[in-house]
Amino acid sequence: MIYENAYLYITPGCEEEFEQALLTAAPILESAEGCTSVKLHRDVETPGAYLLRVGWASLEHHVEMFPKSEQAPRFAEAIEHFFAKAPELRHFAADPVGTPSTGE
Repeated sequence: MIYENAYLYITPGCEEEFEQALLTAAPILESAEGCTSVKLHRDVETPGAYLLRVGWASLEHHVEMFPKSEQAPRFAEAIEHFFAKAPELRHFAADPVGTPSTGE
């Protein structure tokens, strides 16, 4: 399992509308093959910035299969018009490296 961390920057003044659109669109993403979770976090230091954290069964599920799925354009259509700039994407292994568990 991996996590896609997408750093999103939303057009000022559109934050509430974006949050509602993401809540409405999350089931589209969650229905994609290999998607295991969808969580949105507000950046506490940068107004209008968010972390969208999506769990995937594998990197291939996100970068190879999802773009070809029927869910990809539907999800993008629901939220991409809120972006002030292109999202920054990073993928991380689900298992921490050499750190003790803190219960999160």
